[in-house]
Amino acid sequence: MANYQTGTIYTSVDDNWETLTEAAQMSKEELIALNPHLDDVTEIEPGIPVDVPYSLRKEIVFGSVLIRDNVARSMTAYQIAKDELLMDVAEIPGESHNNRRITLYHSTTVGGAAPDEVAWCSSFVNFCVERSGKQGTDSKASRSWQRWGRSVPRADWKAGDIIVFKRGTEPWQGHVGFLVDTSGSRPRVLGGNQSNRLSIATPYPYSAILSVRRG
Repeated sequence: MANYQTGTIYTSVDDNWETLTEAAQMSKEELIALNPHLDDVTEIEPGIPVDVPYSLRKEIVFGSVLIRDNVARSMTAYQIAKDELLMDVAEIPGESHNNRRITLYHSTTVGGAAPDEVAWCSSFVNFCVERSGKQGTDSKASRSWQRWGRSVPRADWKAGDIIVFKRGTEPWQGHVGFLVDTSGSRPRVLGGNQSNRLSIATPYPYSAILSVRRG
């Protein structure tokens, strides 16, 4: 199979395997090879992230060839994140078991689906941003969000902004989520991979903030 640079689209209520393969200009086998999370999917449901060659992604996303999920696209990424919170998403212990929702978050990033043990805070934010119809970073790396959108000054922070933290001692280590509020001694954050689950928590102090972003 060719080595594609990929981007993510989302299935709609009208999609099936025939519409997916036609839109992606790929066989079903090629699509599954690019999207391992589709391997055991027999019936296409709306809202499934699917990686396609990047050149097609631009045509599909911005030309609305495949995405017809106007309900999700009329919501902000933060609203989508709050809806996801209601699903009580958490990692499943054990290397042989994975929460398929977390696998779906990962599948919106370069490299595609990954086990739920792989850090998924960035994948969750990317899922929400792209589900709302905007371009994310397509990266599993939390610090990739330092280059997304525009920087928001401290006086203008608001709920729903994307907040990026440093953590650990390595320059690549970090955490990302959606800012909830700044009323306490630590910022409250709605994010994935917080104590191995999707939650609202206070994971890091203000001194650990690298950037607050808005698209």
